[in-house]
Amino acid sequence: MASIVDRAHLQRRVDSLNVLIRSHAGEIEVVDVSADGVVALRYTGMCAGCDYRPVTTAGTVEPALLDVPGVTGVTILGARVSEEAQERIAATLEGSGARERAVRLVHRMESERQEEGSQ
Repeated sequence: MASIVDRAHLQRRVDSLNVLIRSHAGEIEVVDVSADGVVALRYTGMCAGCDYRPVTTAGTVEPALLDVPGVTGVTILGARVSEEAQERIAATLEGSGARERAVRLVHRMESERQEEGSQ
């Protein structure tokens, strides 16, 4: 069964994440969204070659994007870490509550931006 991703919602979420990622002189950009809801991303700027990219992905980017209805997975183009290592990072962060905090943070950012826009 095909997943339908609201691209506008996805882009708003990416924009919110980029507010955070720009503090590291980088960004993420959506390259593709598959019919089954897997979002392919690319890191740009200083983040493109950063050794901490897998941690940022597992702790912030992935949980925030999986929270968008219809998104079933996140892949990073040019990733240099094995899927097994990525799963270990995610499991470690899951136990710390970091992933949940990342989702709450982007929700708050989006709410604040909506409030500012309605004034």
